[in-house]
Amino acid sequence: MKEITYAEARALASPVFIDVRAPVEFAQDHIPGAINIPLFDDLERAEVGTIYRRIGSDEAILRGSEIAGGKLGEIVARIRRLPSDNLVINCFRGGMRSSTLAAILDSLAIKNIYKLEGGYKEYRRHVGAALAAHRFSQPVYVVQGLTGTGKTAVVRALEHAIDLEELAGHRSSVFGAMGMVPHSQKRFESLLLAKLESMRDAPYVVFEGEARKIGDLFVPDCVVRAIAAAPTIMLVADIERRIDIILEEYEAHIEPAAVSAIVRSLEGRIGKKTAAELLDALDGGRYREFVRVLLERYYDARYAHSFAGCDIIAEVENADTAAACRAIERIIAERPGRM
Repeated sequence: MKEITYAEARALASPVFIDVRAPVEFAQDHIPGAINIPLFDDLERAEVGTIYRRIGSDEAILRGSEIAGGKLGEIVARIRRLPSDNLVINCFRGGMRSSTLAAILDSLAIKNIYKLEGGYKEYRRHVGAALAAHRFSQPVYVVQGLTGTGKTAVVRALEHAIDLEELAGHRSSVFGAMGMVPHSQKRFESLLLAKLESMRDAPYVVFEGEARKIGDLFVPDCVVRAIAAAPTIMLVADIERRIDIILEEYEAHIEPAAVSAIVRSLEGRIGKKTAAELLDALDGGRYREFVRVLLERYYDARYAHSFAGCDIIAEVENADTAAACRAIERIIAERPGRM
């Protein structure tokens, strides 16, 4: 068994990362493309941890060995079926879980087995350092506009764009978590770094205009700086089109009780009268009216001023997403000194 760093592991031919942590750990974040083959399920992990804290490491190791031993045949069979010959085993710190499995697989001469030095924590150090050092080698553009102008749909349709909201699992508004599964900060950073690395050779990169936070997640400084300095393409749409876009995105995920709670939380900003109108429209299922009032009396007044400092190079009417994308691509292509 050979122990290697994350950088060395990435240099292998078609490496497959095997993460032996429990599913709850894997779900929080993991190396992009890693396969979760846990030695313990979530309950078993909690049990071993409790034994370690209350009795001691020897008893915890014994219990852990009993649990893992019963799964070994299934784990080995699954690993044999993997297509790559270079397998990199990791746990949280590169400790007992990955060491045990890597040693067993190596003794069975199953493929080329490596243990990730430092485990997942070594990978996290790589992510932090890479994001801190990242500099865009190509021009960056920002698509901005009032709420409901379809910025997210346009960014998702553009070839050379990064959708930060999709990576975060949140739409970056008070209603932004509806119908989405928010990611952890670590997962967001992992997905973002993988996307940045995949676009190193892109001729340009487009972002939707975002603040420093998306929901509860912080956008890394390298992206915040790039968005702040980038030229802006302003997306516009009439109020009916904006209502259509919002309802298309949100209507299937409306939970009246949750929406009511959000409206009440906004009462200090929008006033009791507007909050009452919104709640009445919501209770009556008049969603189009609800969205109109919310746009005109909350979002537009709150966010229009934020465009004052933008370097706006063009305005694009979003009557149709595909047409708006073509217009943005044409604007960028014709921009002097783009390359």
